[in-house]
Amino acid sequence: MVMGRPPKPTAIKVLEGNPGRRPINGAEPAPSRGAPRPPADLKGEALAEWGRIVPELDRLGLLTKVDRGYLVVYCEAWATFDQARAAMAEYGALVAGRDGGLVKNPAAQVMRDAADLMIKFGSRFGLSPSDRTRLSVAPESEDGPDAQVLSLLS
Repeated sequence: MVMGRPPKPTAIKVLEGNPGRRPINGAEPAPSRGAPRPPADLKGEALAEWGRIVPELDRLGLLTKVDRGYLVVYCEAWATFDQARAAMAEYGALVAGRDGGLVKNPAAQVMRDAADLMIKFGSRFGLSPSDRTRLSVAPESEDGPDAQVLSLLS
């Protein structure tokens, strides 16, 4: 078993401009592009997050049909984080413990764990500002309606 950082997918290397100048794997499997459908049991804030991020990631060409699992983990982590955040807002950072003294609100650890998952899985899709600095996407098509209007004005 090889340890260390997992290799970056070729699509991400290309978007980053292949800064390490390592050979590009021309035989890397290429799953069908497009947004996967959310699972039927994805509900509440997790489903809302799916609706917020998936259309934009698909527009950028960063999604394939097999990315569903990663997206589910990210969206569920967001829902957990949001629920723990609400508990922190309602009860505060310190809560009454078993012995009546104040203890750290367990929601703080839940938030931290969910945030770690969000960072780990979100980075796969360039969801943080620092992740995006390493990506570049193809410009919008020059055939679109905006380009046609601009060409008429110039």
